[in-house]
Amino acid sequence: MNFNVGNYLKILRLAVSGRPNRKLFTIRLSTLQVMATWALVNSAFQSLDRVLYPDARKTQIQAPVFIVGAARSGTTFFHRLLCMDDAHFEHFRLWEIAFPSITQKKLLRGVAGLVTRFAPSVTTAIEEWEQRQFQSVQDLHKFGFNMPEEDEFLFLMPFASASITVLFPVLDQLQHLVMLDEQPDAERERLMKFYRECVEAQLYVHGGDRTLLSKNPAFVGKIRSVSEEFPDSKFIYMIRDPLETIPSVVNLLQTAWRGLGVQEEDILGHTPAIVRSFVRDYQHVYRVLQDLPSDRYAIVRYEDLVRAPEETVRRVYEEVGLPLSSEFAERLHEACQRAADREPKAPHAPETFGIDVDEITGPLRPMMEELGVWAPLAESTHGQRT
Repeated sequence: MNFNVGNYLKILRLAVSGRPNRKLFTIRLSTLQVMATWALVNSAFQSLDRVLYPDARKTQIQAPVFIVGAARSGTTFFHRLLCMDDAHFEHFRLWEIAFPSITQKKLLRGVAGLVTRFAPSVTTAIEEWEQRQFQSVQDLHKFGFNMPEEDEFLFLMPFASASITVLFPVLDQLQHLVMLDEQPDAERERLMKFYRECVEAQLYVHGGDRTLLSKNPAFVGKIRSVSEEFPDSKFIYMIRDPLETIPSVVNLLQTAWRGLGVQEEDILGHTPAIVRSFVRDYQHVYRVLQDLPSDRYAIVRYEDLVRAPEETVRRVYEEVGLPLSSEFAERLHEACQRAADREPKAPHAPETFGIDVDEITGPLRPMMEELGVWAPLAESTHGQRT
């Protein structure tokens, strides 16, 4: 069973500790209760899969592609461009993450087909409801039940996903969720076995000859584990100025915590922990990539993606040895033409959130200069960044 009682109890203790107000206390406990029920139900269906579809474990996972990078680095845009290469790639959709077993996927696809055929008005009503539910967050991230999504959320089942930290401004106490690569080998192997089973189910349903395309900012802390689990995997690392990404993430988390009713003192006091965590993420993923053969990864600067998305995708395909079909090339060109007029949002200033810029530039300058994200210090007109 994939439900991890130990992890659940640790997080439950966090939920009832400290000084949560009634709103925060209720949200935390109700969320954990829903997650526990969801995890137990999904684990039961996955156990059923092993009986009904024993040959699913023979599904070959060949050269999966993982898009990683700090949040707000263009990972979603790049992922959705590559998802158009659907003759080659297979990706998780939001509903398939919510229902990861083969049995669930087949049942729901069958029901959806019948509803679409015999009750189209019901399909329309569901789509309208979906649009209303996700409307408030569409500016931050495009959500939809049938849209590509981060399969990091699968790790919510064993209560081992970095996304759980959104509920708790105590990141220092939850580093085991953020940095799986630093956990004991037994824990890493257990979680990678669980993830492999989910991927096998996805490819089994959609066709075992497809290549997994996965996009997860949170995989920067799992990149070594994933690389070892899938030795022929390829990584696309999206890199953006951390003086832009870190304030953006701090803003998102602070907004979320205020909405949950977290005390302002706790919110502001947690900012240094977020900065430390993201600095470690940048350093860690770069070390892991440097240990890989050059044909197993490509690095994409955010500025290059925004300036020339089509050329950037073509370069990445060439660097990691992916076939570029004429059908995908045409779709890519049209999509990039439509995105050409889209202006990126102005970045948040670090000082707005009380971020000490030196805590970012000090440890990260060698990496950022080497990748061309920052100019060498002697050439910088700002003294700290370009």
